[in-house]
Amino acid sequence: MILTEVGVLMLAGLGHITLFNFRPYLNLRHNCAVDFILNLLSHDTMNLKFILLFFLLYSTTIFAQKEKKISIEINYGLNGNFFVGSYDEVGGPPAKRFLNKNFLGTIGGLEIKYTLNKRSRLGFAFAKSRNTKEINYTGNIIPVAIINFQITHINKLFQLFYDRNLSNKILGLTYQSGLFYLRMNQQEVEIADRINGGVLIEERNYKSNNLEEAGIFLGFHYSKYIDTKFELGIKSRTYYLISTNSFEAITLTPSLTYHF
Repeated sequence: MILTEVGVLMLAGLGHITLFNFRPYLNLRHNCAVDFILNLLSHDTMNLKFILLFFLLYSTTIFAQKEKKISIEINYGLNGNFFVGSYDEVGGPPAKRFLNKNFLGTIGGLEIKYTLNKRSRLGFAFAKSRNTKEINYTGNIIPVAIINFQITHINKLFQLFYDRNLSNKILGLTYQSGLFYLRMNQQEVEIADRINGGVLIEERNYKSNNLEEAGIFLGFHYSKYIDTKFELGIKSRTYYLISTNSFEAITLTPSLTYHF
């Protein structure tokens, strides 16, 4: 290593010391030059021995350290879905529909980020959100009962994003922007009138109904190191569907990041 060779040259100028063979520990490239310098170090000077040993250990440690490029994050928290409460449950032939779910639900995800430089990162993420609503129904139209049934809407989000420090003054605060691809699982219950009769309980999804959308998202993330490897933080994102020209969801999730 050139840095270690420079250190040996500097110490050679300070005086001559007795030295055992350091070559197995140095892993230097220019052996001839090093042999010449080590042969010059022939007198015993205890202080210079310790200085040289310290310099060698320090330089080895510096070169052994690798920059933290890859990090993995897990997050779980709240999800507000604008779409799940927008169904029309009144119009149409069925006598009774159960389509809407609660606005507030949960979301959890996994993210992998690659550090581009000191201020920016490129990331890929997968997240899964869940919004439910309990329905109860005792039919006076046709003899059917639905008791304590959780009707559910699930979003699966695949995300590619850019993450960058917002300010040098506030360490750990970043903004995020990216693209996402969305697949949905939508549960629906429809009860027909007395003449037509029957109950339809269906889960519509990508495989059977080609339910998919795409859009962009923006967000902010604040995190702080809790030791040398882990960061604890909180993030918020807003998702907008380009394919339908509408807002899909807003999220607020605590996060835990591990740096390799």
